[in-house]
Amino acid sequence: MKTSYLIKDFDAMALPQAPSYEYACAICDFTNETHWQPLIEQICENNDLALSVVERVSSGENPTFLLHSASNQAFYIKFIAPNWLFQYHHEKEALNLCDGATLPIVTPKLIAHGELNNWGYLITKGLEGQLLSDIYNELTDEEQQSIAAQLGRFCLQMHSIPMQKTSVLYKDWQKFIDEQYHNSYARRKRQGLRPDFLADFIPYIAHTPYTAPDTTNLYLVHSDLHPGNLLVKRGDDGISLCGVIDFGDALVCNEPLFEVTTVGLLIAKGKTKVFQQFLENYLYQVDDKRTLLNSLMTLTLLRHTGNLNYLIEYVPGVKQCKNWQDAEQYLFPI
Repeated sequence: MKTSYLIKDFDAMALPQAPSYEYACAICDFTNETHWQPLIEQICENNDLALSVVERVSSGENPTFLLHSASNQAFYIKFIAPNWLFQYHHEKEALNLCDGATLPIVTPKLIAHGELNNWGYLITKGLEGQLLSDIYNELTDEEQQSIAAQLGRFCLQMHSIPMQKTSVLYKDWQKFIDEQYHNSYARRKRQGLRPDFLADFIPYIAHTPYTAPDTTNLYLVHSDLHPGNLLVKRGDDGISLCGVIDFGDALVCNEPLFEVTTVGLLIAKGKTKVFQQFLENYLYQVDDKRTLLNSLMTLTLLRHTGNLNYLIEYVPGVKQCKNWQDAEQYLFPI
C-alpha cells in the first residue's frame, strides 16, 4: 500500500523519536534532499564539516545523501531510523574495525556519527568507482570470475580481524540458529513465499542437517556482499573491486559460511566457475560437497534478512524449480 501521504508534515528538524513501522518506512522511502537539507546542514556545522548537500543517492531502508566539499570531494551521510537503530551501531563498529585493519579493498572511512531523537547518522568519506550492480550483467564470465576471486581474498582478510564476544556485533550463533528454526517458516509465510517452495520449507530443513561450528574462532561477517554493495573500476589490468560499502547488517559469529551464502547466491548467480574462484581465493577446502551444500542451503532458508522470492527470480534456473532440492544446483553451483 502506498504510504507517501504519511510524510505530508514531515520535518527532519523534529525527527519522530518513536515512529511506527509504517511511518518510518514512509520517511525512508519517500523523502528527498529537500526534506533533509536543514538537518544535514546543522549536523555538518556541529561537526565542523564544510559540506553541501547534492542529492539523495538511495531510496530504500536508509536515506543516504551525497555531500560535496568545496574541493568537490564526495562524502555521504546516512540516517537510520529508531526502528533499525542496531544497524547504526553495527555499521559504526564494523567501519572502525575495517579502518584499523589491512584489507585488500577499501571500506568507507567514518568521519562523524551521532544520534538525534533516537535516529542515528553516519558521515563517511566517498570512495571511487561505480556500483558493480550497474554493470555486472555486462561483464564477461572471466571478469565475473576475477571479481569473485578478489572478493574471496577480501573476505579472507576481513575474517582474520581479531574479534571478541564483547563486540556489539556479536551473535551467539547456536542460539540464533535455534531461534530461526522456530521462527523462519512463519516469517517466510508472511513474506508471501511462493506456495510450492513454502510447502517444501519445513520438510527440506528437517531433512537437511546443519550443525553450528564447534569452534571459539570469531569472524567479522559483512553478510550482505551483493553487487549493490561493491564498487568497481576499470584499469589497464582489467576490472577490479575498489570498495565495499554498507556494513549495516554486519555481525560477529563463529560461522564464516554465512558470508559465503550471499556470494554464492548473488555473485555466482548459478555459475560454477565464478563460485569456485571465490572459494579458492578464500582458501576454503571443499572436503564434502554435500555437507557444504546442506549448510549453505539451511543458512539461506533460516536467514533473518532478505526475501526468498527475490532469489527465486534473481538466480537463473530457480524459477522453473518446484522445490528446494531441485533449486540447490542453481543457488549454490559447487
